[in-house]
Amino acid sequence: MLLVFLFCIAGCQSAPALPTEDRVADFAAIKSKAATTELTINRIPLDATRGKPLEMALHENSTPNHDRLIVFVHGVFSDSRMWRYLCWDLGRDYDVMAVDLLGCGASDRPDPSDVAPDGYGPDALGKDVLFALRKRLGTPDTHPGLRITLVGHSLGAMTILNMWAEPSIRTEFADVLDRVDSLVLLSPPDIAGNCRTPIFQEIDGMTDLRMNLATLLGILKRRCVQATIGGVSDPSLATREEADRLVEIFRQSSTRHAGQAMLRQAIPQSKERIAEIIAGYANVRVPCLIIWGAQDDLFPTSMGYSLTERLPNAHLHIVKSAMHGLATERPQICCDLLREFVSGKQTASRRITILESRPPSPNAASVSTVPGPPPLNH
Repeated sequence: MLLVFLFCIAGCQSAPALPTEDRVADFAAIKSKAATTELTINRIPLDATRGKPLEMALHENSTPNHDRLIVFVHGVFSDSRMWRYLCWDLGRDYDVMAVDLLGCGASDRPDPSDVAPDGYGPDALGKDVLFALRKRLGTPDTHPGLRITLVGHSLGAMTILNMWAEPSIRTEFADVLDRVDSLVLLSPPDIAGNCRTPIFQEIDGMTDLRMNLATLLGILKRRCVQATIGGVSDPSLATREEADRLVEIFRQSSTRHAGQAMLRQAIPQSKERIAEIIAGYANVRVPCLIIWGAQDDLFPTSMGYSLTERLPNAHLHIVKSAMHGLATERPQICCDLLREFVSGKQTASRRITILESRPPSPNAASVSTVPGPPPLNH
């Protein structure tokens, strides 16, 4: 499990040195395209959603000129850098925008006590994203014909689903949501299942004192290296960049506190509220691609099947040799599936497909259940 190693007390032996992403063939091939996808940072004031001078950072193509915008929303204890491979690869053919949620990356990082009690919950974060999109894109007349695909990982995927499930968000941001014609969700937790895993509870209780000691003694870095290795199905895919990113997020109190608040606020305490959200999934009528790692170390594959049945227009791809961090473990598969999906070339008769850890091909194993969603209209 990606984070279990991080907070384990025993076994403080030296962790192995990790290769850089330039020395991993799959990652280096994608990184070679980075020069053609230059990203710039735009900061959007969130006064309208937060009631105070806070800003969200958006990482975008420096010269957007395509008719589709792909918006990436990361999960908890993460930031926009998790999408770097997908942005480098897809940025040649689409406009791309990787969001740093409030409290993460280059966005402002208010202490949880300085925002509303649910200020780091999916609804508040989703409003931030939609407001930022509205500000960046303007009216449909400003960018006529622009189509939007929202892509989310884990908590980011939950945040995207809540945009339709929560009536107040659906109404307030109807102008933005009407321009979204497809969703891609990587490992989205099913709030009807058991999402409060013991490791999340342990992380939530991690104090600043304990983390400072772990940093001082070098334990944090060792645990992050071990976590990075434990978070991939093939150890050769564990890179120094991912371990360093994890160290940075946990070492800084601002990003750590934001992540802890996201964990606490992700799942409603009320069963009635959970039922309302699940019922609201019926409003997610745009075509939706769900991608799941068969070896996911946080959430069982059964959640993917369950969500596929709950969402009216969903299609599930299970990648055999992959865990929870699909975008940084199997980025080329994610890129290929996303391209196939938004182009309308997916096989409409398949609702559930099981893939080997390679780009999709006509020989990929599949399991057909009920009819899948129709191709997107282009």
